[in-house]
Amino acid sequence: MKILKHTLWILAVVLFASCNLEPDIAPVPHSDLKANTTIAELLAMHEIGSLDSYIHIPDSSDIIITGIVTTSDKHGNCYKYINIEDGTGGIQIKINNTALHNKFKVGQRVFVKCSGLDLGDYRKLPQLGIWANDAMQAIPSGKISNYIYCDGIPQPFEPQIVLTSVPHANDIPDSWYNRLVKLETCHFVEGGMATYCAPNAATSHDIEMIDGTTITMRTSNYADFINEMLPTGSGTVVGILTRYNNTVQIVIRDLDDVMDFVTPPHTADVFTVNYSTAFNDGWQRFSSGSEWSVLTNTSFTGFYINSNNGSSDSWLISPTIDITNADSPELRFDHRIAGTGGSDGMILCYTNNYTGDPYTTTWTDLPVYNFTSSNLSSCICDLQECQLTPNFRIAYHYNGSNSSWYITNLHISAIVY
Repeated sequence: MKILKHTLWILAVVLFASCNLEPDIAPVPHSDLKANTTIAELLAMHEIGSLDSYIHIPDSSDIIITGIVTTSDKHGNCYKYINIEDGTGGIQIKINNTALHNKFKVGQRVFVKCSGLDLGDYRKLPQLGIWANDAMQAIPSGKISNYIYCDGIPQPFEPQIVLTSVPHANDIPDSWYNRLVKLETCHFVEGGMATYCAPNAATSHDIEMIDGTTITMRTSNYADFINEMLPTGSGTVVGILTRYNNTVQIVIRDLDDVMDFVTPPHTADVFTVNYSTAFNDGWQRFSSGSEWSVLTNTSFTGFYINSNNGSSDSWLISPTIDITNADSPELRFDHRIAGTGGSDGMILCYTNNYTGDPYTTTWTDLPVYNFTSSNLSSCICDLQECQLTPNFRIAYHYNGSNSSWYITNLHISAIVY
């Protein structure tokens, strides 16, 4: 009997402990408040655009607005504020807290008691907070619950304003500012050339719309994505529409707001030469007589051979070049031929099957225009019809005497996708 009682006691303890292991589920927030003022009506109480000014909303006014949270400070780009909108307008609410995303998630409905707060603007951007020292200050963190109340669980929220053109700041309705917007078919002017932000200061980058109008993307140096490169091509950008005086701006919340960027077919270099390391990068040379080398001086950097002191049979052979996925490839280079021998014996050719020995390899001459020149001039060779393989190589073959041959700016360009 004692064994049975002991066993039952252990079982009860285990069951009780198991019940205590049930995860705590946060209650769904609920508010009994009712909005009696739209955000547009609130904004109309103050002359937005009267620089850095405000009105105090009396405690007796009992003004209540409601809206959906559209910002998140999780990634550091929206600092100590939330934005809400209700379809009639948007407002930025300054709050002295750096982890607002834990309570005010994107898509969360909130009710805001405006009584006792101040409505003003910073450089023509409407804000709600507490005015002090000639500027809008944040609501103290400990007083958030006196003014802002969550209701329900966050719901998906999509931008209600879609832009394919950006008007002048004064031509944009006040009801659009501080709202989530979508920019369609746009591109970053510095795409592929700059990061989102400098490390020590907030940074602006222009976004150009399909009609040529522009908007400035403003990014904080506290954002956790500042070192990422701006995308190339065109796509969609989502963010909060703001302004700084007469400059229209957009603030993204994280990199998920930059989406569907596709680089259209464009002409780009698919093969270039670093002359200082060329013979370590796969370029080969074979010679009888003078040898190909790299010449560097104040007026020229490139390949060079001088055969003024006798005949030479010299090859300059590229590494393998894979341009099978590029359309309309063109080989371009600048060259100069000097000396009494002229261009006799100077040949540009290619092969798809290099044996490692130029004399046992089958070469095909390449058609080159403007090949003979005593001055530095440009040559263009169309590679489109050459049936090139990933093992394709080019070669400059000099078999002559009493001439010098200079080659620079060597590259292959093509349409890439």
